[in-house]
Amino acid sequence: MAEYPNTNPFDGYSASWTQPYLPTSYNPFYSPSPEHVATEEMIRIEAVDNIVQNMLTYPDAEAIISKVIKENRHD
Repeated sequence: MAEYPNTNPFDGYSASWTQPYLPTSYNPFYSPSPEHVATEEMIRIEAVDNIVQNMLTYPDAEAIISKVIKENRHD
C-alpha cells in the first residue's frame, strides 16, 4: 500500500457544465402566448387574494375610517 494513496485528488474525476437554454430570456423576439399571459396573471391575482384573505387588520382602511369619523365629530 502506498504511503500517500490520494496524491492526485483529480485522478478519475471529470466535470462538465452546459449553459441552459431559456428562450424567454435570450430570444429578443420571444412573446408568450395569450393563454400563458392570462395564466400568469390569474396566478398573481390568486396570490394577492390569499394575502388579503389572511390579513388580520387593514391599516389603510382603518386610517381612512378614523379620518372620516374625526371629520364627522367636528361637523
